[in-house]
Amino acid sequence: MEIIASHVGTDFDALASMVACSRLHPQSTMVLPGTVRYNVRQFISLHKDSFSFHQANQLKHDRVSTLYIVDADSCRRLGELGYLCEEAEKIVYYDHHPGTLEGEGIREKLGATVTILVELIREQGVEISSLDATLFLLGIYEDTNCLTNSGTTPRDLHAAAWLLEKGALLTEVNKYVKLSYSPEQRQLLEQLLAASQAMTINGRTVMIAGTDAEDYVGGLGRITQRLAELEGCDMAVTITAMEDRVYLVGRSTRPEIDLTAVLSDLSVKGHAAAVAATFRDLSVEQLSARVREALQQKLTGGISAADIMSTPVKSIPDGTSINEANRLLLRYGHTGMPVVDANQRLAGIISRRDVDKAVRHDLGHAPVRGYMTKNVVTISPQATWGEITRTMTQHDIGRLPVLDGGKLVGIITRTDVLRQVHGDSAPSWHRPLFNPRDYRLAEPMENITELINSRLPKRIQGLLLLLGQKADKEGFMAYVVGGFVRDLVLGVPNYDLDLVVEENAIEFARTLPPLIGGRLHEHQEFGTATLTLPDGYQVDFATARLEFYQFPAAAPEVEQTTIKHDLYRRDFTINTLGFCLNSSNFGSVLDFFGGYDDIKQGVIRVLYNLSFVEDPTRILRAIRFAGRYGFNMEEQTKTFLLNAIRDKMLEKVSPARMGAELRHLFQEANVPILIDMAHELGALQSVLPGLDYSQTLQARLPAAARVIQWNQRMGNILVDEAWHVYTVLLLEPLTREQRAAVAPRLGLTPREQKDVLSVCEHLAEVSDKLAGEDLQPSNIYHMLQPLPVTGLLSLLAANHDDGTVKARVMLYLDDLADMELEITGHDLVRLGCQPGPRLGRLLDSVRRARLDGKVHSREEQLKFAEQLLSDKEEE
Repeated sequence: MEIIASHVGTDFDALASMVACSRLHPQSTMVLPGTVRYNVRQFISLHKDSFSFHQANQLKHDRVSTLYIVDADSCRRLGELGYLCEEAEKIVYYDHHPGTLEGEGIREKLGATVTILVELIREQGVEISSLDATLFLLGIYEDTNCLTNSGTTPRDLHAAAWLLEKGALLTEVNKYVKLSYSPEQRQLLEQLLAASQAMTINGRTVMIAGTDAEDYVGGLGRITQRLAELEGCDMAVTITAMEDRVYLVGRSTRPEIDLTAVLSDLSVKGHAAAVAATFRDLSVEQLSARVREALQQKLTGGISAADIMSTPVKSIPDGTSINEANRLLLRYGHTGMPVVDANQRLAGIISRRDVDKAVRHDLGHAPVRGYMTKNVVTISPQATWGEITRTMTQHDIGRLPVLDGGKLVGIITRTDVLRQVHGDSAPSWHRPLFNPRDYRLAEPMENITELINSRLPKRIQGLLLLLGQKADKEGFMAYVVGGFVRDLVLGVPNYDLDLVVEENAIEFARTLPPLIGGRLHEHQEFGTATLTLPDGYQVDFATARLEFYQFPAAAPEVEQTTIKHDLYRRDFTINTLGFCLNSSNFGSVLDFFGGYDDIKQGVIRVLYNLSFVEDPTRILRAIRFAGRYGFNMEEQTKTFLLNAIRDKMLEKVSPARMGAELRHLFQEANVPILIDMAHELGALQSVLPGLDYSQTLQARLPAAARVIQWNQRMGNILVDEAWHVYTVLLLEPLTREQRAAVAPRLGLTPREQKDVLSVCEHLAEVSDKLAGEDLQPSNIYHMLQPLPVTGLLSLLAANHDDGTVKARVMLYLDDLADMELEITGHDLVRLGCQPGPRLGRLLDSVRRARLDGKVHSREEQLKFAEQLLSDKEEE
């Protein structure tokens, strides 16, 4: 067996060298020695199917014929794989450090070890993929600090250039390798953040920051780009006075914003996304005023629908026959055409698919008005580029009619937006997740089959048909119900499949694994089951049941019943829609309680008067649905809800059920608006008695939404725990005693509760310390390192208006958190330090020096440790 290994604390040079070595020796096995750096762990997690890495504890071998050691200068640095040096019949090494390894190999003084292997790959004509090239470039860039370290050689640059030719992606490199800031750059970043002003100009989010620096500081472009990313704005402009000049730097995060045009009056140089200019006769304040003036005049909302729509539009009258529509579609090569009435107002759209179906059924003589899609998604001529692309991608539609005063004036197709930019410039946290114009509300229908075929993925369609056929064969009546049907009618993606089976859902579910595979998990007490298919997709089964509540807020007792009774037990009418799966009635719609009409009117309505009393968690669910869909509560329903809050029904809910509902609420995309709604209704005060819903808290909640969104976008840290930031911000204003009383009712796990309460206890104190002067990176590290992920995100949200604190938290996340020593306790023992507390203190001193930039390489760290030992001995 041949094995490839590298050092513990695996960095990108080590990982890239292992993969490059495996390309030269494809018969070998790559084994990770143990710990890997955080950014490397992220990369491995994302690309684990592309590379075959083994863990040390997975290693099974009789003998090791060859051990390839890459980017490690001794066997000791292999960690728990060090024993292989004794067992291996042959050792081959590739390294750019001075070392003591015995064997054969290549050791050269280069910027990165992977450079050696890339040169061999190139010489031997070994084929590599674009992903290989990207990983190898990551290794070079990380170890040479993006080709800026003094140890970087021309050979490193040649290797990097060749990798770019082989398809390496710099955009991917940028995700994992970040240049560290000098102390002067960090200080300037803090100053600019503290002085930054966010504003909206002509619908665009803009950040302008101006400050004075005593000495010249380079890297303004990187600093400005970082500010733009951190603030999540469309563009950022920094204005910095240094020495006898004032420097302007602009960065755009939106491809449709051309900074050279927007700031042309200031004679900027650069390209559309990045500009700069230098001034001698203007102060920071004067230049800031001129920038605002230029933006007011020239920064537009971007491309509008009127700019890119096709006009005049080829349309057909609603009386046109199917055969004529078929001829016109073939003539013009269109996949669909707008249909207009006698007043040239849009009546619908007829698609190639609609026409083909009608022709197959010998309906070529019929007018298109009977077969066209009537509920058409449209936009106005003033719609922005963001609105256009969001509407098309969200609804998965290929054509978008443009209406002006109800009249059809243009159409936009996918071809027109080939280079579309996804997303909406408006923040999502201050509005409903959806609003009526987002919906493709289906027409009332007795059978939903056509909607299933047009709106669901083929895989889901096939699964529904298969389930229906199996239900017929086994003698069960099966229905799809709830949110899946609600969102199908609305045209909102939702593939969480809930089935209700009359008689016995578990027995029916048991018949499926032999047919389609997967694992079945049964809940006998509730008559439910969950089938997890081989690809991870889940289907939930429930026996049609009637629920009885022995007392308010109790868990329900269950008995079997019919589908109508089952739907009556649900929370709101919009969730009572269903359709039959059995082949004989496939797609037949069940709407016993006016669910469709309430969806159409945008109304949240309970089914019976005591609904909120029997299950008070429906109070929070009503708020969640109203906020998500932009619906209003029906007047009587709102009265029942307010009465239940007044009667303190929420206080009777068990912690487990309360926690589950809050978890759902805090994971919505627009949490601030939901919390605000809960406060207005009085529900928030019932959940968190004693809470002061202050202006400070109200400002922090949107900041938390931005932080969580940034966290998800950047993938920096554990996204799964991000929603706890809301829990922290809501609990922190309470007293310690109030928090201790309330926290157990929120359904947190013991670890979650411990972390949340700890962050609440120390949030203000840590914020104050971070805002202090003259903090070294090592001080910041030791202050933030003990905090859980929730604490770091909460600090960013709570200090949204303090640039200094934000800059220092970002420094920790970007540079300090994953900074590891190149030496270990074994090295210190070899230098003469005895195991014990002193060894730990010595390592900590080296770590502080590493964090503060006093030492860098392994050699410098060893020398620093040796000097510390020498100083102690002299004392």
